[in-house]
Amino acid sequence: MLVTLIADDLTGACDAGAMFAGRGPVRVILGSSAPDPGQPVLVVDTESRALPAAEAAARVAAAAERIAPRLRDGHVFKKIDSTLRGPVGEELEVLRQTCGRRHAILCPAFPEQGRTVVNGVLRIHGVPAHSSPVGRDPAYRGATSAVAEILRQGGAAPVRHIDLEGIRGEREALARVVAAAGHGVITADAEMDADLDALAGLASRDLLLAGSAGLARAVARRLGHGGPPVALPRGGAWLFVAGSLHPATRQQVRALEAAGIPGVVVDPWTEPRLDRAAARLAEGLPVFVTTGDAGIATPDARASLAATLGWAAAHLVGKARPHVVAATGGETAWALLAALGADRLDLVGAPSSGLAVAMVSLDGEPPIALLTKAGGFGAPDLFLTLLQGAG
Repeated sequence: MLVTLIADDLTGACDAGAMFAGRGPVRVILGSSAPDPGQPVLVVDTESRALPAAEAAARVAAAAERIAPRLRDGHVFKKIDSTLRGPVGEELEVLRQTCGRRHAILCPAFPEQGRTVVNGVLRIHGVPAHSSPVGRDPAYRGATSAVAEILRQGGAAPVRHIDLEGIRGEREALARVVAAAGHGVITADAEMDADLDALAGLASRDLLLAGSAGLARAVARRLGHGGPPVALPRGGAWLFVAGSLHPATRQQVRALEAAGIPGVVVDPWTEPRLDRAAARLAEGLPVFVTTGDAGIATPDARASLAATLGWAAAHLVGKARPHVVAATGGETAWALLAALGADRLDLVGAPSSGLAVAMVSLDGEPPIALLTKAGGFGAPDLFLTLLQGAG
């Protein structure tokens, strides 16, 4: 049976879609690219997380209508941010209605990455989401960590909440609770992987499931598409492209600098000097390109900076053909692929939680290996650990 994932940013599309690569590569299509209707698993990235709510909902509706037969006849999963950034309620409700689903179950929990939902409250490593660094992100909505309240702000008033007692009860009882709920969105608690497995057990063509890569992994296993971790691409010429301002990514970049790995800091106003970085990559050695630590005030300014970073990374790819390009943050990965002229990629799997490996085909050139990571994931030494694992 066909499986379709609709994601609101590229790293989310990759880390969720990679969970379904157990039977073979999973295609991710970008923007309005035409999908192959025969793909067993297809991921569509609407790149809508940072858009105004009405525009984001319209983009999701247009993507769903473009592949309506596939959505009608198969399983549908809505990939959302594990910290509920972006117009989650608007996107989920328009997708539920477009797909003709009576119910959508939403659970953003990703226990392996410290995201849990208990009593309807989203916490990140034990801290309410709105009190964590995520709460300062422009895409985070409101001074609350209550999942139901965040959805109501997006016009998707939950019709039912399932607490941990319900999640951990008998499967038949859980199914009856869902069946008895009214039309709309059901929210659910989860604080461990077994809770996500229970939700995945409800997967059917009549139900829209929405969550992070944690729930996606459980659904992939449930539907027979899960697989073991994949090996990292080999080679020492890694190009790290770090555009996220999340503290986790900033620490990872600083760890590279402390280890003596050189990099280039770009801004929208001056042309970056890339010759030395290109020469180092050509010698089989790692480099990074990143932005400054200061926040960018407006969406247009952030988009301009992402485009500059994407151009710089694409220039290095063209000059030196690194063994691996590692992109951090969905906006960064999107800008990179746009600069490369790529409209799709093929996921081969996940080396570990929060990471995805894909091959990107370029006209007239051999494919390049791309590793993606969401900005808020990973230990401070993650980049160095990846280099050691690929050596």
